[in-house]
Amino acid sequence: MPPVGGQQPYNVGEAFSWAWNKFTKNAAALIVPALVYGVILGVVYGITYGLAVALAPAPETSYTSDANGVSYSYSSGFGAGSIAVMIIGYAVLLVVGAVVQSAYISGVLQIADGRPVTIGDFFKPRNIGGVIVATIIVGVLTAIGSLCIIGGIIVALFLMFTIVALLDRNLSPIDAVRASFDIVKDNIGNTIVAYLVMAVIVLVGAILCGIGLIVAGPVAALFEVYTYRRLTGGQVAPLTP
Repeated sequence: MPPVGGQQPYNVGEAFSWAWNKFTKNAAALIVPALVYGVILGVVYGITYGLAVALAPAPETSYTSDANGVSYSYSSGFGAGSIAVMIIGYAVLLVVGAVVQSAYISGVLQIADGRPVTIGDFFKPRNIGGVIVATIIVGVLTAIGSLCIIGGIIVALFLMFTIVALLDRNLSPIDAVRASFDIVKDNIGNTIVAYLVMAVIVLVGAILCGIGLIVAGPVAALFEVYTYRRLTGGQVAPLTP
C-alpha cells in the first residue's frame, strides 16, 4: 500500500490523459476481464429475471357487463415465488458484483502503483466481505438520500471513493465510508468536476450502442483511481511512453 501524504496538484485534463494513456497501454488486460465480468453479471441477471417470470402467475383477464356497458380488466404481476427468486437473485448479484469490484479495482490500483499487469491480475479479488458490507452501506445511504431527489446524487458523490479507499488502504467498511466523505469534503470542487467527467465518460460509452462501455468502463475506473490517489497524496505511476 503506498503511503498517503498531503494533497497533490490535481487537474481533470491530466487525470483523463493519464487514464487514456494507461488504458491504451493495458487495453487487453483491462478489456478482457470487463467483458468476462459483463457476461457473468448479465447471465446471473438473466437467469434471475427469467425464473421470476416463469414462476409468475398467469395473467387474468375479465369482462363485466352492467347497465353502463362492458368493462375490461387485466391483471398480471409477480407472485410470492417470483419475488423470492428476485430477492435471492439480487443477493447473488450483490456478491458477484463485490467480487468484480474487488478484483477489477485491485488491478487498476496495481496500474497506478506502476506495476505491470496481465489479464489474470484482474481476476484476483480480495477483501470481498468488506466490499460487500461497504456496498450495502453505500446502497442504503444512497436509497435514503434518494427520498429527496438530489439527495441520492449528493450521497453518491461523497461516497464515490469508498471501495477504492477500502481496497487501497485495507480499511474497514465504516472507515472507508468515512475516508471517502473526508476526501470529497476537503476537495469538493475537484471531486464534483471529477464526478461529472466520470458520468460523461460512461454516458458516451452507453450512447455508442452500449459497445462503447467496453472502453468507457475501464477508462472511468482509471480516472477514478487517479483522482483518488492525487487527492490523497498517494502514488501515481508516470505516463507510459
